[in-house]
Amino acid sequence: TTTRGLVMASNRSSRLPFRVLPLCCIVALMALIGIVKREYLGLSRSVSLSRTRPTITSRVRLPGMMGHVTRSSKMAACARKVGILFDFDGTIGDTEISAMEVAYWGLAPYFPNIKPEDLGGKEMAEWIRDNCGKPFGEMAEDVDKERAQVGLEPLDELRKNRKEDPAVLSVVNDARERCGLKTIDALREAGEEIEDLWEQSRGEFELALAKLARPCPGVVELLDFLREEKIPFCIATTSPKPRVPISITAADLETYFPADKVHSGESDFVPSRFKPDPSVYLKAANAEGLFPEDCIAFEDSESGVGSAANAGVGMIIGYVGASHIPLDEKTRHAEKLIDTKKSEQERGADIVVWDIRDSIPLIEAFIERRRKDEMGPHIGQFPPMVLDKIEKKAVINKFPEVPKLADGFEPLPEEFAMRAQVP
Repeated sequence: TTTRGLVMASNRSSRLPFRVLPLCCIVALMALIGIVKREYLGLSRSVSLSRTRPTITSRVRLPGMMGHVTRSSKMAACARKVGILFDFDGTIGDTEISAMEVAYWGLAPYFPNIKPEDLGGKEMAEWIRDNCGKPFGEMAEDVDKERAQVGLEPLDELRKNRKEDPAVLSVVNDARERCGLKTIDALREAGEEIEDLWEQSRGEFELALAKLARPCPGVVELLDFLREEKIPFCIATTSPKPRVPISITAADLETYFPADKVHSGESDFVPSRFKPDPSVYLKAANAEGLFPEDCIAFEDSESGVGSAANAGVGMIIGYVGASHIPLDEKTRHAEKLIDTKKSEQERGADIVVWDIRDSIPLIEAFIERRRKDEMGPHIGQFPPMVLDKIEKKAVINKFPEVPKLADGFEPLPEEFAMRAQVP
C-alpha cells in the first residue's frame, strides 16, 4: 500500500451528501479513518513516500537551509526538553566506505578459499553492505567462524605464521597503497606489524579517516537548524575514540561536536558495550539531562536501531543517504531498518529518510507532541501536512512499537547514571 491509497481513501469522503448532520459527518469520518488504517495493513511493515518534483520550484530557500523549514517560536517555548542523539559513521560522517574498505582489506587475506580475482569490486561492495555497523572484532569473529566451517586454522594463527596466499596478499597490498596505508610486506620488514589485528586496524582506520572523512549530505544544514532552535544534540556511537574525534576534525564538524558531545560504546565502558546494547544511548541522553523518551535517534544500521530501541528512545529515524549504501540498495536497506529484530521488543525505525534534512519537520512535530506530553509511537500521530513536507523519498513503519526500555542489559555504571530533570 502506498500513500496513493491514502489519498484515494480521503477523496471518497468528499462524496458524502451535503445534508448529512455534523454528528453523522464525525461518525463517517471515524469510520473512514478505520478504513484507511485497514488499508495500511499489508504484508510489509513499511510504506514508501516519494515525490516527483519539478527541477525548478517556486520555493524560496534560505541560504544553507531547506525550503520547507518553518521556524516557530513555540519550539523555544517548549515546556519539555527534547534532544537529538546521532550515530556517527554513515549518519553524521560519510565515513563508512573509507572505514569499511580498511576493514575489508585488513581481513581479506583470511577469507576462506578466496581467489585473488574475486577481491574488490562487487564482492567488496556486498561485504561492506552486509557488515556496516559492526565492530571490527565482530567482523573478525565472523571470518573465523567461516574458516572453522571449512576446517581452516584461525586467522590469528595464519597471520602469526605468515602463511597468507602470496597472490591474495599481492592484491591486498596494492589496495592498501591506494588507501594510503603501508603494505603488509613493508610493515613486516620494518617490524611495525602489531600482533593483534584489531589494534593494527585501529591505527589504520584513523590514518585513512584523517584524510577522507566528510559530513553526510545535508548534515551541516540540519545541525545549524538544531543549534539555532537551541535543541541539544550529541553523538552516540559504537566507534572508538580517538577515531571519531579524528573524523569530526577531518569533516570540519568540531564546532558542533566538542569532546563532551561524543559518547562511545567502545571507549566509554569497560568492558566495551557495543550496539544493540542500549548503554551508549542511555549515557548520551543522561549527559544531556534528557529522558530517552524525549529523544530522537538517527541511525543507519540495524544494530544501531536495535540499540536506540533497547534504550526506549522516543522516535528512531533511519537514514540511507550516505555514500556506502548504493542507490539501488537504499529501499531494501530502509526496509531492513524498519523490519530489524535487533532489539528486545523487535522494534524497528519509525521512519527512514533519504535526505537527512527531511527530518526537520519530523523533529518539529515530535517536539510539539512531547510539549503536550503525548507518548509514542509518534509517527502515525503526525498530521498529514508533516509528511507532506518531506521532499525526497521516505519509508514509514506501518506498525511502530511503543518506546520501551529493555530490561535484559547491564545498568549504566554509576558515574553515567545521572537523572534527567522532570520539567
